[in-house]
This record gives sequence, structure tokens and C-alpha cells, in this order.
Amino acid sequence: KRENEGINRRKDTLVKKAFELGEFDSINVALIICKHGRYTTYRSRDYISWQPSFAELQNTYPLPKNILPEDM
Repeated sequence: KRENEGINRRKDTLVKKAFELGEFDSINVALIICKHGRYTTYRSRDYISWQPSFAELQNTYPLPKNILPEDM
């Protein structure tokens, strides 16, 4: 139970940070968290079509910076 509380707290912090980042001009934020098959999403713009798919992102220019755990 304690571990689950810590994970939920981190998730809430991540969503708050995404909100804060989205408050800056010209920054749009899309966040997807999947825990045990349940998704939590955040979009800084209220357009359902705004959040691009991963395939759409790979076709943008300049190319996206894809960060994986081993890059940290």
C-alpha cells in the first residue's frame, strides 16, 4: 500500500509539472501514464485531435527527440 501511495504521489506531481510547463507561451504538453492497464492523460490544449500519435510525431520536422530510460 505504501509503495502505491508513493507512485500515486509521483504521478500527481508529474501531472502538476506538465500543467506548469504548459502555462508557458508556445509550449504544448501531452502526457500519457499507464498503470496496470489504466491510462491517465493530460493535454495542455483542449482539442481532442491535438495530441499527435507516435507515428505523426516521427514524421515531423525537425525530428523529435525520443528519450528512453537508458538515456537518463
